[in-house]
Amino acid sequence: MAVSKVFHDEVPFDPKLEKAVLGGILLKGELIEDVIHILGKEPEEAFFDPVCRQIFQAMLSIRKRGEEINPFSVIEELKMLERLERVGGEEFILSLPSYIPSAAFLENFTRKLKEKMILRKLSQKMKAFLEEISWGVPNTWEFLSKVEKEIGEIAQQSVNPDFYSMEDIVSFVSEEVIGDSVRQAIPSGFPSLDEKIVGFHPGDFVIIAGRPGMGKTSFALSIAYYMAKEDIPVCFFSIEMPIRLILLRLLSMHSGIPLKKIIAKELSESEKNKLSVSAREISSLPIYLNDNAYGITQIRSLAKRIREEKGVQAVFIDYIQQMSVDWKVERREEEISTISRLLKSLAKELDIPVIALSQLSREPERRGENKRPQLSDLRESGSLEQDSDIVLMLYRDHYYNPCPRSASLNDVEGESSFECCERARISEAIIAKNRNGPTGVVNIKFLGECCLFEDIRYTRTK
Repeated sequence: MAVSKVFHDEVPFDPKLEKAVLGGILLKGELIEDVIHILGKEPEEAFFDPVCRQIFQAMLSIRKRGEEINPFSVIEELKMLERLERVGGEEFILSLPSYIPSAAFLENFTRKLKEKMILRKLSQKMKAFLEEISWGVPNTWEFLSKVEKEIGEIAQQSVNPDFYSMEDIVSFVSEEVIGDSVRQAIPSGFPSLDEKIVGFHPGDFVIIAGRPGMGKTSFALSIAYYMAKEDIPVCFFSIEMPIRLILLRLLSMHSGIPLKKIIAKELSESEKNKLSVSAREISSLPIYLNDNAYGITQIRSLAKRIREEKGVQAVFIDYIQQMSVDWKVERREEEISTISRLLKSLAKELDIPVIALSQLSREPERRGENKRPQLSDLRESGSLEQDSDIVLMLYRDHYYNPCPRSASLNDVEGESSFECCERARISEAIIAKNRNGPTGVVNIKFLGECCLFEDIRYTRTK
């Protein structure tokens, strides 16, 4: 279909609304400050009618000189610019206040005018995108990323102001600090951990890191599971593992039946019945899974959609090093840096925590007796350390220093049974970075056979 058939000459434009905003300023000249604040950096762009735009530009010139804006000063300004007759003369200027009931309506009318401006810009962008598609797009994902970026820039004009003044602190304290604000931290499901990090906050970019065998996926899935049990909707992007295995892990977590037995189908009748009951129970949990998104652009797009459609309050991604950008980059470090920055941006845009898993370098293996990970071990990019708000690193001492009984068993039996000693179940959640609180170590219990982590100090009830 030709672009000309999709986009007509009509543009989002309301001439009466433009005249009403000008009329409101003429009624009360000092309100131009509010109009400029609402319309943004280039407020004259909100006026599509050339006549109205010239009148508003005259008002801006008067404001710049610090003079009063009223019908007569605007008429004089237009005379000086030799534009008065071009815009309709004195009679037209004096008629503008009749388009608005009173100056009290100016803020509302200005916001509607801004919406028209944004729709015009969006219409122009969409036309340009369709023309580009009609000529042929060499790289679909790079083009999609460009579309998302440019549409996002337009959308950004409709939301937050550039700056907040300290006058806002009164409402902030009453609503968020001492009031019952809905912007509360989301509990991790581990009270001992929450005592230090105070839960995950809206806009947090959280990294869960660890060497292979530490239980990163199990820990992240445990957090998601605990959140969902509290009726907190979550989204889990599994890049490494297919949905089928994620579902089996959730079944094992909930039922307490070892994952190995479920996969091997070595189940008694009572265990089969228990699994059926568990399946019905977890079917109502608000967990949304995806295993076919790999690119950062696709993940961001799907996360925004599931946030809007299902109201998810946390996004999990397993894991960063399996992700890619949809355009060519020279170095892997550059790619990871871009992914890190875009995940932090996603957390802020959606106003929810984004919790991503990350591999560590082999540095812990090269250390002497103490193989606990450090922030510098984050693999392939210092940007992960820089962009993140919280970094949790998992460490199991028994993995590196097995007990004599475990050492006497073969590796598979020793590590999968966790029955050799109680220390085999103890893991450390190392808070290596906490932008808004203390760092430290929290001991947690790893029920490895069921892929579930628990808080050692607090007993959970089913």
